[in-house]
Amino acid sequence: MLGGILVVTLIFVAVLMFFSSRPTKVTFLDAGIQIHGSYGEVYTWDSIEAVELKEELPTIEMRTNGSALGANLKGHFRTRELGSVMLFVNIQKPPFIYLETDDGITIFNVNNSDETQMIFDQVQSYV
Repeated sequence: MLGGILVVTLIFVAVLMFFSSRPTKVTFLDAGIQIHGSYGEVYTWDSIEAVELKEELPTIEMRTNGSALGANLKGHFRTRELGSVMLFVNIQKPPFIYLETDDGITIFNVNNSDETQMIFDQVQSYV
């Protein structure tokens, strides 16, 4: 019995680590932009107040609810400069898109800088 619980727990942890280490996936919808994954959601065009492209992240003080697996940060984090933010980033692959919405700030990037730049340009054309 205990062995079965241990095996199920290890499989569950392995699956979580696998999905946490995957690059961020972004989809454009008629209603807005969708960031996929455990903490992802749809950000409607009318909820986006500002969008910026930056080469650096704010100073991360603490993970409050999310995953920090190597360079991949996903979920809720507290930062010194911006307070509570939602992150979907690989910290080793700038730039980063800062979305300011009605609900706060979400920062994300994708697997390479050219794709991140294209996503930023497309979001900016809607906002």
